[in-house]
Amino acid sequence: MGYFPETIRAELAGEKVECADLVLFDFTTTPMRLWGGNGILKTNDGAQWQGLGGWGSASGIEQAINGEAPNANFTLSGIDAEIMGLARDEFEAEVRGRRVIVYEQFFGVEDPDDPDNQRCLDAPYAIWGARCISPSFAIDHESGERSVTIQCESLFSLRSRPRHAMYTDRDQQKRFDGDRGFEFVGTLVNKVLTWPDY
Repeated sequence: MGYFPETIRAELAGEKVECADLVLFDFTTTPMRLWGGNGILKTNDGAQWQGLGGWGSASGIEQAINGEAPNANFTLSGIDAEIMGLARDEFEAEVRGRRVIVYEQFFGVEDPDDPDNQRCLDAPYAIWGARCISPSFAIDHESGERSVTIQCESLFSLRSRPRHAMYTDRDQQKRFDGDRGFEFVGTLVNKVLTWPDY
């Protein structure tokens, strides 16, 4: 079965099909599901996404090309001093290192009770993932508008980092004293093996 069968059927039938990005912030205590439209969007997987109504924006969501791992920024503007304080005080415990996943969602089911045409087609499809790394805060002194931006590091940026271990005898001995599995790793660097050896 292919991807987006309902969306393809609707498009081929000439029906209205729209698309929106959904963003899941997997915060420690309370994950947040957000989208750029108005109201609550209920997707076919049972999740509900809170609309930001134009107060949120994202930049830098790109495919990793040529070994690069671009960072992205997610900004929420129009917040009050209390929300800004919470974002500042709780970032380390709630946000740093947590996942962000961007989904693509098609919608467009005709419904007279839904004038904004927000009935979903198919399930959300993940298109990008990252981890939150740092916040920045801004206040427009003329308007008094506050905003918070979360900089996120693409998951591809971690691909060259060792996962808390090295392929060395010393590291293996720290973990499993007496294990000789990595004892000769150093002697294998640039070693030429002939196979089969008759």
